Amino acid sequence: MCESKVIVIKNGKEKILMEDVVRIEVENEILKLYGLLGDVKEVKGRIVLMDLVGHKIFVEEVE
Repeated sequence: MCESKVIVIKNGKEKILMEDVVRIEVENEILKLYGLLGDVKEVKGRIVLMDLVGHKIFVEEVE
């Protein structure tokens, strides 16, 4: 499977924001995350690292 975990970095700490992410749409500073089962989350931030082999996407929150 090709799902990824989206991990948010805030104040130097990592926290899993969403698992089984299959699609990410980027519009300015808004990231819209789509899950395997149709769930959707929005976060204000920017992608800082995409580990495609490890299935992890790191996001830094923007205030």
